[in-house]
Amino acid sequence: MEFAKTSVQTYRSRAKQARVGGAGRRRRAQRGVAVVEFALVLPLLLLVLFGIMETGFLLYDKAVITNASRAAARQAVAFGEDSTGAPLYMSPASATAIAKNGFSGMLISPAPASGATVTLTLCSSPTSTSCVTNTPCSVTGQSLTVAVSYPFTGLSLGSGTILGMSINPLASVSKNLLTLNASTTMNCE
Repeated sequence: MEFAKTSVQTYRSRAKQARVGGAGRRRRAQRGVAVVEFALVLPLLLLVLFGIMETGFLLYDKAVITNASRAAARQAVAFGEDSTGAPLYMSPASATAIAKNGFSGMLISPAPASGATVTLTLCSSPTSTSCVTNTPCSVTGQSLTVAVSYPFTGLSLGSGTILGMSINPLASVSKNLLTLNASTTMNCE
C-alpha cells in the first residue's frame, strides 16, 4: 500500500510540474505574439496619430488666416479724418501688409508666408457685381473684401525627413495638397 501511495504522489507531482512548465512555455510564446502584433499595429497607430496632428495644424492655420483677413478688412474700412474732415482710408498695400503680418509669425508650417496671397476687392455695394481689386475705400457704404489664400504644406516636420530618414508617413501625400482660403467682407465706414 505504501508503494501505491508513493507512486500516486509521484504521478501527481510530475503532472503538476508538466502543467506548470507548459504554462511557462505558453507565456513566453504569448510574449512573442504580442511583439509581432504590436509591430503589425504600430504603423496604423502612427498613421492615425500623424493624421490627427495634421488635422489640428490645418484647423489652426485656417483660424490664423481667417483672423488675419478680418483684421486687415477692419483696418481698411475704418477711416480717420484729415484736417478738413474728409475721410482717410488705408491704402491697399497697408491692408495687405496687416494681413501678412497677421499670419507670418503665427502659422505652424515650415515656410509660413511663402505662397500666401492677399487680395483686396472693392465693390460699390455688398450686392454689386462691378468690383475692382486693390483699390482703397473712397466713400461710406462701399463693400471691401479681403481674401487670403495660403498653400498648406503639412506638418511642421516639413518634408518628413531627418538625416535622410522618413519620419512622416503623410508628408508626400499632404505636401501642398490643400490651399486654405479665408475672406472677410465689410462695409466702408
